[in-house]
Amino acid sequence: MNDSLYFISPVLLCIFILEGLFPHYPGRTARLRHAAPHVLTALLNGLVKWGVLSGLTITAIAWGEGRSLGLARLLPFTYAARTAAVLALFDLWVFLWHRANHRVRFLSLFHRAHHSDTAMDCTTALRFHPGELILSAFIRLPAVLLLGLTFPQLCLYELVLNLSILFHHSNLAVPKAWDRALSALIVTPDMHRVHHSTEAAETNSNFSSVLSVWDRLAGTFRTREDTRGITLGLPVFREAKWQRFRGILITPLQ
Repeated sequence: MNDSLYFISPVLLCIFILEGLFPHYPGRTARLRHAAPHVLTALLNGLVKWGVLSGLTITAIAWGEGRSLGLARLLPFTYAARTAAVLALFDLWVFLWHRANHRVRFLSLFHRAHHSDTAMDCTTALRFHPGELILSAFIRLPAVLLLGLTFPQLCLYELVLNLSILFHHSNLAVPKAWDRALSALIVTPDMHRVHHSTEAAETNSNFSSVLSVWDRLAGTFRTREDTRGITLGLPVFREAKWQRFRGILITPLQ
């Protein structure tokens, strides 16, 4: 999750409470202990982002605006329509980036810190290695410039992305019919649970982050009826030490 806790913490808290009342995977204990290292990771990532990466992004966007770069400045649409178009295309970029994190060995070393969670819930949305955050911030700059995203538009996308990630990582027991209907448009908990399966064929599916259409177009959309039967996490890094804050940080080194 590439943002601080400040804007999404009320939603995080709400979903966390609802997970306790209506859990998809019942009987979980020590939920606060499970959440603590994820919150610490998010705080560290917030320092990295706002201390270094935001300045880089703002500078790059200002440079592009000064040269009138980007698709958004060429589209003969209203501002709202241009915003919707470029944010949808940026969501496609996020899909491709996520897929690359599973296919490129170097990138996967950092991304597996996220996938090694054996008890996925809404706090797993905070569990991203700082190395992945830094790589993402640099590699997405060409996409930001080519699309002509403004800083407010990028902030809007990140807000929507973070809310989506909180929802589809959650342990909420969303009724099957609702989940199936929503997955026609957006990524849902059942859809993303398949992605967090220990089964390689399932892990290598459902890469979308906001709009589910990208997996459908790419042929990587996958469903499973018995999502309560999914074993979450990776076949490795299942010991308790890898679920702690230090374990998350050193996962790429192992």
